[in-house]
Amino acid sequence: DGMGVKQSWTDIFDDAREILYREIDYRDEADNAARFASEFGLGRGGMPAPVSSLSLDGRALPSAHKWLRTPYAYRELSSEKLLVMEYVPSVKASDDGALTAAGITVEDREYLAESLGRSYLRQFACHRFFSTDPHPGNLGVEPPPPPSSSGPEDEWPRLVFYDFGQACELRPDQARGILEAIEGIVDMDADGCVDAFDRMGVLVDGADLEKVRRKVRSNFETGKIKAKRRASRMGTRRRPAAASSSSSPSEMSSVGVDGGNGANGANPTTVIADTETQAPPTTTTTIDDDNEEDNDDDEEDDEDEDEDEDDPEVMEYFILPAEYAFVARAISQMDGVGRKLDPEFDFVSASAPHIVEIKGTTKYLREEAKKRAMSWEKKAAEWQRGLFERFGFDAGSYRKGGGGGGGDTL
Repeated sequence: DGMGVKQSWTDIFDDAREILYREIDYRDEADNAARFASEFGLGRGGMPAPVSSLSLDGRALPSAHKWLRTPYAYRELSSEKLLVMEYVPSVKASDDGALTAAGITVEDREYLAESLGRSYLRQFACHRFFSTDPHPGNLGVEPPPPPSSSGPEDEWPRLVFYDFGQACELRPDQARGILEAIEGIVDMDADGCVDAFDRMGVLVDGADLEKVRRKVRSNFETGKIKAKRRASRMGTRRRPAAASSSSSPSEMSSVGVDGGNGANGANPTTVIADTETQAPPTTTTTIDDDNEEDNDDDEEDDEDEDEDEDDPEVMEYFILPAEYAFVARAISQMDGVGRKLDPEFDFVSASAPHIVEIKGTTKYLREEAKKRAMSWEKKAAEWQRGLFERFGFDAGSYRKGGGGGGGDTL
């Protein structure tokens, strides 16, 4: 077995085989592309369309047409060996020079990176269906119309998704667990993270939950895992007064009637990559080794070493089900593209402002109020315990409630 996250290699192989065989039948890819477009509310020509997916409170999600696009798939014209799609030119998302030539600014790139994180939050948590292959060849940028055009002034670049030959579905409990893990990281809630891991099915039977909880809490306290708290960059935006015109067709990639190639002719066949020792997908959050002050205290250094020695044992409590191998792969590739657009990008931080969209406003506010109330209650209990201990009492011998305990009750 070795040390680290256990993996269901047989299941992963079976799923990889199924996905590979689906990829060589372009009818399946056309169906995947149509489903992706429907769930995001993307119509032909970049226009909005009815959205088929719902938020967690049962309401229709908004169309993503203002920040996302994908070629329309002509399923009636496609066959097992022929894929017919709308022509949608774009600039490769990782091509700095071409993006600059197309007038894509630093602010635009930050916006696009957040769009990428937002799109995968919806795919994981609501659609429960996602593209497993968001590498640079499958992601493009559609520049906005030039300022002199008749289009509205709030139009900005759109992220373009290509190639749906590789796609994967999640069960409801897996999707919910991913969302809860993201929230746990945002809230720095070790208990919430462990509950999410359990819901996701990534903990082995008999796992020492308290040891996992302590490790997660330690990672939060030391800053090894954290989410950057920042406002969404996708709020009300205005185009700058001066902007470069969009690239010429020769500088932009395209998809028309083809063999399912991506934005730049890529036709990847690799299904599993870098999954040998990956932990659950939440570990893709910011890992910050520079946020702690130097400390010469030998005792604290020894404690840090002891904590590090626990890592292999803690990781032995995790297992990577087949679906999460593809989740981890998608997040890994997404992270590379996101960081190319915005060096400060990480999936959790980019997606966090859009959790309210996933849950729906009413559900989100209700759950946030509940979390605040529980947090206040916990802090009050800790303050009360600290007060008793300060005066020399054993706080553990006191209990809430009345009757039967005399002075040993609160």
